[in-house]
Amino acid sequence: MLEDAKVSARIGLLSPPSNVVMEVDFYRSLPADITLHTSHIYRSRQTLSADSLTETAQNAVQTAMTLIQVKPDVVLYGHAASSFAGGIAGDRNIAQSITDAIGCPAITAATATARCLKSTGARRLWYIAPYPPAIAQSGADFLTAQGFEVCAMNGMGIDQVADLRQIPLQTTYDLALRTASQADADALYICGTGIRTLGLVGPLERALKKPVITANLAALWGALDQIGHGHRFVFEESRLLEWQKKANA
Repeated sequence: MLEDAKVSARIGLLSPPSNVVMEVDFYRSLPADITLHTSHIYRSRQTLSADSLTETAQNAVQTAMTLIQVKPDVVLYGHAASSFAGGIAGDRNIAQSITDAIGCPAITAATATARCLKSTGARRLWYIAPYPPAIAQSGADFLTAQGFEVCAMNGMGIDQVADLRQIPLQTTYDLALRTASQADADALYICGTGIRTLGLVGPLERALKKPVITANLAALWGALDQIGHGHRFVFEESRLLEWQKKANA
């Protein structure tokens, strides 16, 4: 007898057109019975700037409407930089606008990041980002507004969106260790949904002996947690569930 494949939930993902990493990270990490459905947000600019972030956020709702017939259980706005840029109020507005447009819960990468970091008990952070200084700083400002202390921060200064996916894992690893050497902290946050971090979290957690939270890791956990599947989270070697259990002990 033939049996239909079981689908427990559907996650809708909104990401910029240049992001070829986030969707791959998700489908390599999601349980087989939770499906991913992606729409890419139109953006005319290829340079990371305040204008390109604004354009991405403004086009989010129209893009989200392409997912209505999918009937997702949650929609993730998968662009960390633009959800940080408007601060807490702007971030909430993006999520609420998507929710109102398609009638299902929405969560942003920024909100998922804050929730994920808090779930580990972290308050003092090492923070690295691939962006130019002003965009990297907006992420630090958002985290500060959420009650975190950013103890050490470094950026890579990359301003071309197509270059984000070319960053070698070793480059990110080395920058993370240099940043961690500057101060003590509870966790490391690596911003950027368009940079590769699968294969990086485990080695960094072993080196730092602290939680390592990346933008895609946090977004994946946030989407799963939103639909009641946070306990099924996997992101290669990440020990997130262990850190959470320890924080709640």
